[in-house]
Amino acid sequence: MSKITILSLLLMFSTFTGTTTVLAALEVHPRMMIEEEYNDNIFLNDITREEDWITTVEPGISFNYDNRSVTATVDYSLRYRFYKNHDEQNQDEFKNIQRANADVQFFSGRPFTLRLTEVISREVVDESERNTEYNELINHTTVYHTTATPEYRLQLVPTLSLVMGGSYDRFDYVYYPGDYEEYEGRVSLVKQLSSSTEVFARYAYVVHITDANADEFDRQNYTLGITQQLGGRTTISAEGGYSEIEYDIGYKAHFTNGLVDITYQLSEPVTISLAYSHDFNTTIEDGLREIREASIGASYNRDSLIASTEVFWNESDYFSIDRNDEVYGVRCDFTRSLARALSINIDAEYERAEFVDSNPDSDEVINRLTIGTSLDYEYNRFLASLGYRYRINESDLDG
Repeated sequence: MSKITILSLLLMFSTFTGTTTVLAALEVHPRMMIEEEYNDNIFLNDITREEDWITTVEPGISFNYDNRSVTATVDYSLRYRFYKNHDEQNQDEFKNIQRANADVQFFSGRPFTLRLTEVISREVVDESERNTEYNELINHTTVYHTTATPEYRLQLVPTLSLVMGGSYDRFDYVYYPGDYEEYEGRVSLVKQLSSSTEVFARYAYVVHITDANADEFDRQNYTLGITQQLGGRTTISAEGGYSEIEYDIGYKAHFTNGLVDITYQLSEPVTISLAYSHDFNTTIEDGLREIREASIGASYNRDSLIASTEVFWNESDYFSIDRNDEVYGVRCDFTRSLARALSINIDAEYERAEFVDSNPDSDEVINRLTIGTSLDYEYNRFLASLGYRYRINESDLDG
């Protein structure tokens, strides 16, 4: 059983400058974040626990730009992490310290639109080892995710539209051989039945290209969907369809897929949500997987109190390896304002994970518990936070 305790102190400073012209508006927000963290198990080892003080320095800047043809939101930063006793683990190389979230949209509200996004982040490599969520050293890599999404909407009649478009997705992983690209073309018929009901039929063709030739495939999707507003409190979105997947090496598979998302506004501060989805996605290490997810949650939102809770379940079946993952649990978040500039945050999560492999000796059951809290002080352009996190990862396998 591995345990990890994290105590952190965060200071953030931000400034604001804005310039406005006749044709466009540009806002620029530079910032600086400094965090000092004590971690009593930086390598997540259940026998030899290594502690360290970690200093994080993250200068950043964000842009908001808006005119008639272009809307852009760009956030970019450099996240340096320095270890006092294990300086060989320092994260200071340029390709590892970049963080970004950029979204640029052209011609919003017009028949033809184009959206470009770029996200640079740290992601989990092995999905079965998500216990590393609060550790950037173990089972993580930096990923550059680029997307381009053009779309053209042709209004056939006032209540019927033909939507043609596609997308390009590229994932580049630092220090990990899992880069891949996806090209998708799609066409949809969208029918507005009433002010509260919309239905659609969609066909999509996807080509998946990767460094590992055995994992390259084509996919065709046939989908029907509906969005329904029931009164002023309930929104239902549902879609279902059929997918055909054909690998370049000759393997073929046929599956159904779909999703249901229900949101109910119980009262002004209380919202209840129910969601289920069945689809396919690509993981870094193990390629394509079939994934089913379900959740039910509730949230409460007032000026001085924000709280939410969610019960969740997901199950994954992998194509290229004989493995099944099942995870279920509950999570809660609580934020309370103590004064105008002072607030307290509490979060907790319990999950049970079961991994079944073709080799019975590799089967694993894990119980994970995370409890965290922070005290935040925010005044004008200054934010200070003192936080503590305790995490247990208890497995029935050694290590």
